[in-house]
Amino acid sequence: MSVNPAHQPAVQLLELGAHFALAERAAGIGYWRHQLTDGTVHWSPGLYAMLGLDPAEVLPQSQLLIERIHPDDRTQIATAVAEAIKGRKPFNYRTRSWNTDDPERTFDTHGDIQCDETGRVTAVIGVVREVTAEVEAQRTIKDREAAYRFIAEEATDMIIRHDREGSFLFVSPAVKSLLGCEPDTFLNEPRYARVHADDLAMVQRVLLEARESRKTATLTYRMRHNDGRYVWCETRVRFVFHLATGAHLGAISVSRDITEHKHFEEALHAARERAEFASHTKSRFLANMSHELRTPLNAIIGFSDILSREMFGPIGNDRYTDYARLINESGGLLLDLINDLLDMSKIEAGKFDLHPEDFAVGNTIGACVRLLSLRAESRGVTLTTRVEPADLRLFADPRAFKQILLNLVSNAVKFTDVGGRIEVAAAIAGERLRLTVADTGVGIPAEILPRLARPFEQATNDPARAHGGSGLGLALVKSLTQLHGGDFTLESKLGHGTTVTVTLPLRTPNTQRAA
Repeated sequence: MSVNPAHQPAVQLLELGAHFALAERAAGIGYWRHQLTDGTVHWSPGLYAMLGLDPAEVLPQSQLLIERIHPDDRTQIATAVAEAIKGRKPFNYRTRSWNTDDPERTFDTHGDIQCDETGRVTAVIGVVREVTAEVEAQRTIKDREAAYRFIAEEATDMIIRHDREGSFLFVSPAVKSLLGCEPDTFLNEPRYARVHADDLAMVQRVLLEARESRKTATLTYRMRHNDGRYVWCETRVRFVFHLATGAHLGAISVSRDITEHKHFEEALHAARERAEFASHTKSRFLANMSHELRTPLNAIIGFSDILSREMFGPIGNDRYTDYARLINESGGLLLDLINDLLDMSKIEAGKFDLHPEDFAVGNTIGACVRLLSLRAESRGVTLTTRVEPADLRLFADPRAFKQILLNLVSNAVKFTDVGGRIEVAAAIAGERLRLTVADTGVGIPAEILPRLARPFEQATNDPARAHGGSGLGLALVKSLTQLHGGDFTLESKLGHGTTVTVTLPLRTPNTQRAA
């Protein structure tokens, strides 16, 4: 389609206007022009859209534009334009919108002066761009920076910002309390100047690994205080990377003084070593003494048994026979105590080995009950057993199982009065054997229960206690149970009796050993 040459300028002007409108929309800007020679005002479509006005309904007016600007910003506009006209130079200003019905918006205006060939100012023009989002973002950043700075300055931990090379960009005032120096002094020091020489290689290695793996590093090391001493510090370092490119930008570290905690740990470790040494010494002493006592005790038990049985002829007086029997029984009790001491010392020293084998639970329970039946009868106590199923078998250390049984039943007999009952029961519970020894004895106060399974602990520390005992029985039972990978529970009610439950795996590993 051809265009009349006479209309060509008009067409070009329309095309130019269309191109300008497109550029306005793309850039998000508006344009105004105030012609000083005749007072006419022009607003571009972009400015109308920015102001939310319809060109068909509202004529462009400078006063209308000023009325839409916050009152506090109007003076700066007049000043900026006046200075621009006077100096024949561009001008810039930032203003806020003034509309009670809408949220506050922010605009930047970049303007200039137009003059004729004589230098007379003929028009003032301005390009307006809304920067509300940018201002809000900057305000948010400033608020966050202020909050972070407040936290950093008030925190008792030392906070440091590092650049990508590791140099210090910022250090919080806590550096003074931690290291005794001013922040400005610290910022001018080399990165590792205060790190203890023995810790330097570790610190560098951990930081390098953390940066490469992009993980937070936690370090414990020493830093030199201004007074020359070294302070133990715990430091967490987080590296910062560019979200888009992944480039390393720097790091933030937080350090705290853990010197007191470190000294406490060292004291605790030393105390633990002393306690372990004392425990091993005690165990060795008990083991040695137990062996030394066994030899004469075996002689006492053997000879007293010969005397009580009158194997080499009558003694001649029944009282001597009774005394010999008492000596034999007392020797047997003392030997049991020594055996318990020896086993307990082996367990504590980690030298008690289990030798599991398959055996019939019912037969073992029956044998142990028979050993204690006379003692139960002499106290007027009924002792019964219940094994379900009758052919129940267990793969465990038979000697340890007997010790568990004898200690539990012996305790029950000891603390059950005339007319009382004791039941020894064994049954399968899933993949485990549940062994229960329940009595109707004197019971145990609730506050005493937690300490009864500790070595040498008893329900009473009264030297004149009526039931005697070393306090090793339950401790040994619990230790032997745990060696088998089992559980030990104790339930009791004062005046109503006690129930001890031991659960053991039906099969105990051959390699189980005290640790």
